Amino acid sequence: MLEIFMYPVSGIMKLWHILFAQFLDSSLAWLVAIVFLVITIRSFIAPLNWLSVKSGRIGALMRPEQVALNARLKEATTVEEAMEILTAQKELRERFKFNPAVGCLPIFIIMPMFLGLYQVVLRASREGNSDHVGLLNPADVAAFRTTLLNGVPITDFAREHKDLVIPILVLALLFTVLNMVITLYRSYLTTQFDKKFNRRMLWFTVLLIFLVPWLLWNTAMNAPIPVAIIYYWGWTYLYTLIQTVVYELILRRRYPLPEEVHAFRRETIGRWRSKEEKRKKKARSGKEAKKQAKAKRKENMRIVAQARKQLKSNSQQEAQKEAE
Repeated sequence: MLEIFMYPVSGIMKLWHILFAQFLDSSLAWLVAIVFLVITIRSFIAPLNWLSVKSGRIGALMRPEQVALNARLKEATTVEEAMEILTAQKELRERFKFNPAVGCLPIFIIMPMFLGLYQVVLRASREGNSDHVGLLNPADVAAFRTTLLNGVPITDFAREHKDLVIPILVLALLFTVLNMVITLYRSYLTTQFDKKFNRRMLWFTVLLIFLVPWLLWNTAMNAPIPVAIIYYWGWTYLYTLIQTVVYELILRRRYPLPEEVHAFRRETIGRWRSKEEKRKKKARSGKEAKKQAKAKRKENMRIVAQARKQLKSNSQQEAQKEAE
């Protein structure tokens, strides 16, 4: 299945090599082609990454109002009240032009492209491979395997050339850590701390800052990873860091976080740490309290469902009138 993703990636790589081979030797042309392959692929998906980052920031900007409306909706006791709140939520999304699905879109395009990119470099690096690799013919693959980086074949295993690999790997890990720290700080500023899932995601990101470099280092030093992959890591993580910095600057200029967002974060931290809140939760943990809370939630869900149904019916009627 991965072969499908290899064709566009290998085609781009081959085109860059043909271009640079006009005025560079074949070995250097392949090294430059890998760099421009990273630039081409990452630039292609950069707008999608931006949509995801932008969607996350807009979601954070509207969160204080959204949380307040959600709290009101949970306490709604009539269909009319629920309809009013649901309408307010819709107006809030329209005012901020927020589409939650946009944030999920990039991952479905980014992952196949990266899988294809990784497979092209990995398969072209394998010794004894005389077959096509995507759009790279056997002659292209053979030429790729003769490429040298500081006198070292890029198809050799990285663990066999630590003097060459370690400086590149250290830079790649530095770029990765800096990128994750920036992302972590951005997430911290907009995390709703009184939600257990949100807190755990933040702590998991902190863990990744230590775990990812350790995994990459051990993989490079112990696994059968070609030098070409380490070379690719260095450039792709540098590009990612630059992209993250640029996005952060754009966010701060176009979508700055107002004081109410910071106040909301501090408020959620206070609720999370509040002993009074913990006592309230404990008081609600009795059997009778749980039974009452369950009945209340069930009734609220019925009211909200009926309100959504009524709003949908009203919308369809309005559409029919406009059509007439």
